[in-house]
Amino acid sequence: MHKVLDFVDRVMTGVVVIALAIIVVVVAIDVVGRYGFGHSLIFANELSRLAFLWMSFLVMPLGISRGMHVSITSVIDGVPAVFRGLLVRAGCLATIVLMGVVFAGAWISIERRSVEMLNTLPISAAWFFYPLAFGSAWSIVHLLVLLVEGGSRQRAVSETTAGMPS
Repeated sequence: MHKVLDFVDRVMTGVVVIALAIIVVVVAIDVVGRYGFGHSLIFANELSRLAFLWMSFLVMPLGISRGMHVSITSVIDGVPAVFRGLLVRAGCLATIVLMGVVFAGAWISIERRSVEMLNTLPISAAWFFYPLAFGSAWSIVHLLVLLVEGGSRQRAVSETTAGMPS
């Protein structure tokens, strides 16, 4: 099971890297074109926003899988160790419900926006909602794994301190 999760995570990481590269290249070309030559790319705004959404929502489950998401641990740290696992599982369940609602909203939006075309790109507006559906669904998968394994993923010390001055 973990091999499949790792493979899909690697594919999603590749998509995130490509989306970031698209943002950097398109915005840089647009700025140079606008200020250097007086002409901008007509599609730069939509393409960079689309790439930003793909990057943002696909990185969400990657953060969950690696324990890199933002978490406030003051409540968990303050309760006896016996209840910590229960609190983590309750948090996973609550987040699974939230991601289910997000997925449902994305699915409805995809259905409603599929016929609406973007102004400068030859694709439907539904492409703005696909990453939300993929990201929330894959987040649910990672949260279910955490729920079954019974704990939160902790970052390794080397990950949290890498590159930090000592």
